[in-house]
This record gives sequence, C-alpha cells and structure tokens, in this order.
Amino acid sequence: MPPRVAEPTCVLEVPPPTAAGPALPAFGMAVRSKPSSVEIARRITRAWVRYHCPLPGEQVDALLVVMSELCTNAVQHGRCDSFDVRGWMPAAGELRLEVDDKTPSTLPSPENLESDAESGRGLFLVDILINELGGTWGFSEDGSCAWCALPLPGTGR
Repeated sequence: MPPRVAEPTCVLEVPPPTAAGPALPAFGMAVRSKPSSVEIARRITRAWVRYHCPLPGEQVDALLVVMSELCTNAVQHGRCDSFDVRGWMPAAGELRLEVDDKTPSTLPSPENLESDAESGRGLFLVDILINELGGTWGFSEDGSCAWCALPLPGTGR
C-alpha cells in the first residue's frame, strides 16, 4: 500500500548542535492541500514563533497574515496532495519561514488589479507586510517554494 498523507501533523524538530554552537529551533510539517489546512499551518506557526522568537504581538500577527497568504497560494496553485511548511533560525537573530507546494511554476509576483477584483492581492499584501517587518521574501528558482526571512528585534541585526 503506498504511503498517504495523513491529516495535518506537526513534527517539531531541532537540528543537532554543531561545532559553531547550539542548535537553533526549527519546525517542519506536511499538511493536506485543502483550505482548512491554512488555519492549521497558521496556528502551529503562531505557537512556534511566539515560543521561540522575540517578536511583538503585532509583528507576529503580520507574519501570520503572510503565512496565510503563502499557504493559500499553495492550496490554490499547487498540484500535489500536500504542501510543506517549515520554520527555522538559520542564524541567531534571523527567522526564515517556507511554504513548499512542490509544484514548479513560473515565478509568481504581486499583481496590479482593478479596484473591483475580488481576489489576487495576496502577494501584494505579502510584499507590503514583509517590507514593514524589515524582511525579504521570494520564491525558489523553480517557483515551488515561497519563503520569507526576517531579522529578529533586539539582536543587533
């Protein structure tokens, strides 16, 4: 019987310590590619960020809007049964989050839409919020993985 994707699960993992110092916190999870999974990914990301990252509440809220938009794009445009959400600190004072729908595509970008358009502003919103948070964002070369990186306050970055 082939493996199947379970209902959304979370596997918290901490990379092993290196010679450079202790391991920094990380998490990864695979969730079914369906609209209700966006809220699950958001809740787990919120818990991890609040526990590990010194971000004020309003910045956490803005970051969670970004994650919701990136996860929604994975559900709407991905062609797999699941997508992956990952978070880690590649260095002290830095936070990186990824949403990987495993579906190579042309690189998405924010769109200028008519004022009466009912959808399509997600990446525009991501761009504004990440800029306000002092971070960067983008997609992998093949367009399958959206990412954002933020400096964490109080770390001299």
